[in-house]
Amino acid sequence: MNIGDNMRNIRKQKNMTLQQLADILECSQQNISQYESGKRTPKLKTVQKIAGALNVNINDLLESPLDDSPFYKALKNANPSEHPIGKDFINAQLSKQVDDWEQIDIELVKKFKQLNETGKAIAVERVEELAEIPRYTQKEEN
Repeated sequence: MNIGDNMRNIRKQKNMTLQQLADILECSQQNISQYESGKRTPKLKTVQKIAGALNVNINDLLESPLDDSPFYKALKNANPSEHPIGKDFINAQLSKQVDDWEQIDIELVKKFKQLNETGKAIAVERVEELAEIPRYTQKEEN
């Protein structure tokens, strides 16, 4: 499932209409519909707002590059009433992890997670090789 599928499923589980979610997010119903259908991909800041509007962790929408995060694993099923760390804190911490990620970063991690151990080792080797070639590396800012 992708972000749009997760959004739709969570919104429907909460018996929320497209218009109700759009009103909370102060955007058009068409925007929400396009996100859910996959015609548009929301920016990460928008995903953070959607998670807040749906009252879920951002990772529930992203579906996961963060699933392997020790922090997320430890707190994913924490009941805020039994745990001193609430949903807002969890969302803030997860948001910090992905604040500067672009959609391509998320896609890369998702594809990487599909690989077996041998494939992962080879992928890391290839990325290390590419990182040594100036043509493929970002210029350092002074």
